[in-house]
Amino acid sequence: MRSGSPISARPPWQKVITGLFVLTIIIITPIGLSCPQHPAPVHVRILAVNDFHGQLPGTKSLNGEAAGGAPVLASYLSSAAGQATTFIALPGDIVGASPPESGLLLDEPTLLFWSSLADDCPTIATFGNHEFDRGIDELLRTIDGGNGTTTITHLVDPYPGTKMEYISANVVWEVNNTPITAPYTIRDADGVQIAFIGAVTTETPSIQRPANVEGIIFRDEVESINRYIPEIQERGVHAIVILLHEGGSQEAYEGLTRSGCNVTGRVTGIVAGLDPDVDVVLSAHTHEFTNAYLENAGGNPVLVTQAYNCGRAYADIDLIIDPLTGDITHKVAEIVPAYASGTGPDPEATALLEAAREMVRPITDRIITSTPSDITDLANDAGESLLGNLVVDGQRAAMQADVAFITTGSLRADIPAGDVTWGDLYAVQPFSSNVLSMTLTGEQIRDVLEQQWQAPLPPHNLAVSGLSYTFDDTRPAGDRVTEIRVTGTPIEPEADYTVAMVDFLATGGDGYTVFMEGRDLVYGPLDVDALVTHMTSLTWPAGTGTRITRAA
Repeated sequence: MRSGSPISARPPWQKVITGLFVLTIIIITPIGLSCPQHPAPVHVRILAVNDFHGQLPGTKSLNGEAAGGAPVLASYLSSAAGQATTFIALPGDIVGASPPESGLLLDEPTLLFWSSLADDCPTIATFGNHEFDRGIDELLRTIDGGNGTTTITHLVDPYPGTKMEYISANVVWEVNNTPITAPYTIRDADGVQIAFIGAVTTETPSIQRPANVEGIIFRDEVESINRYIPEIQERGVHAIVILLHEGGSQEAYEGLTRSGCNVTGRVTGIVAGLDPDVDVVLSAHTHEFTNAYLENAGGNPVLVTQAYNCGRAYADIDLIIDPLTGDITHKVAEIVPAYASGTGPDPEATALLEAAREMVRPITDRIITSTPSDITDLANDAGESLLGNLVVDGQRAAMQADVAFITTGSLRADIPAGDVTWGDLYAVQPFSSNVLSMTLTGEQIRDVLEQQWQAPLPPHNLAVSGLSYTFDDTRPAGDRVTEIRVTGTPIEPEADYTVAMVDFLATGGDGYTVFMEGRDLVYGPLDVDALVTHMTSLTWPAGTGTRITRAA
């Protein structure tokens, strides 16, 4: 057969094969030319609970309604998980300043509670400043497990550690500048990848005892987070969520995230410096409401949330991720109150709470005294409260000092009317801090008072005992205190006075660095013991009288 012979000249068997080949082309061509189907977007849910502070019992309220507590919160979170891939995120202060059911047991019950939820929902956590309350060795023990040198009775013995994954990009070992735990984690969600990066406020050293953060350094939040973004992008991941233990505030509202909201606080500057690929920031620390879109360094909107504190609410975040690009194409959140009236208690969490409560009951149920009405931290317009006066009076009495100070941030629970138990008083100041006295001059006492208006502004003001003062907040910072009297007599700048406080303040806590200049330190009882002793010696009313006056 000559080259180029027509099909008709080919053998019959070749004609049949050729015909089948043409038919095959006709059949399959429409399929080959059609557009490929785009994979369905992936729906991801994140339930974020910030600043839980070991609040296993439901003793808090929100908007005038009982809210929070482990049994209630667990029920809400379990119901919210739904069908989508769901993560629980804990952006710091999971423990610390905890009620006795958790605090007296080294917060193991709280970590066991969150670990129980991690069985069904992958849980990711970062450090808050309170995670360091018992030092770095104890922090790592509570994460990794084991009883170590502890002397408490353990709910689970030996203590098993946590099932949450802790991440932190900006807490590093001083000796080698490496993170004390993984800086980030990448998780799979129905075939797409999502990265979580952790960071804690750089202000932690100023609000912690120096011994608790010895050997570690708190690096800049923005630089530490951005450092790992290229590494994450190289792995093909572009859905990036930050667990940030720093925050701000805004006016609260109901419903889904709104645009154009005014957010204030350190979180705004941090978000503004973050890499353009950052999508979501789960904030914390300020115990406020946040649900807004803020711009990152690339001018792209970042969803920023914070859900009050103590498990009274949670942030319910919905994300949609494009499986081809890995980008988050939709992000919205709602801050959901965890009202006790809105759900039934979770049985497993209830059993854990009761077990912890029974373990500490012999200590906590001891009746110390009784009061005819509530003693609360509700402050007047000068910042003075009945509870603050009561607690600071107890510390001055314990050290027989001329003057005493507390930071109002140390007041964590009110004292209810009726019989007052040891547990009630522990809950007021659940830090197990030592009360001490030091010698300061009258001028140094004035400097301490003026530090309430220094820059950066301390997170809490001071309650005082043994002195009264007047301030004028229209005057320049550093010159706002117009009069100080000690036991009714004008203070003498060069005279020495004995001053009582807890060791946290003595080391410059909350930014009150003048206390670090104190001389002749004498250590006394624990803060709760000072309060117990003071309460047993009182008759009602107590802690009254105007001590702080705002100039008209």
